[in-house]
Amino acid sequence: MKEDSFGKNIVRYIYHRRKFFVYLLILLAVLSYAVFGKKGILQRVELEMENRELRDKLKAEQERTIILQKEIEDLKTSDKKIEKVAREKYNMVKDGEEIYKVVTDSTK
Repeated sequence: MKEDSFGKNIVRYIYHRRKFFVYLLILLAVLSYAVFGKKGILQRVELEMENRELRDKLKAEQERTIILQKEIEDLKTSDKKIEKVAREKYNMVKDGEEIYKVVTDSTK
């Protein structure tokens, strides 16, 4: 008999507090959407991290562009720079020059 009245008391308590539970459910739904939704907090954090990574990559590429532009300008204005690149990169030699390769023993 006590168990039956206990169950009735719970039902009666919930029935009288139904506005509270409805508001609680609405609040939970709104908070869930704010955190986990398409434009939620977690999505924003992920996008900010991606944005930071992209900005870092952009900065690195801009620095690389500046270096390459300087190298292009050097190549346009300096015959010595052109000769250096031709010798190092393309193994070119002047007429009459001989190339000697030094072989090191890598087994030591």
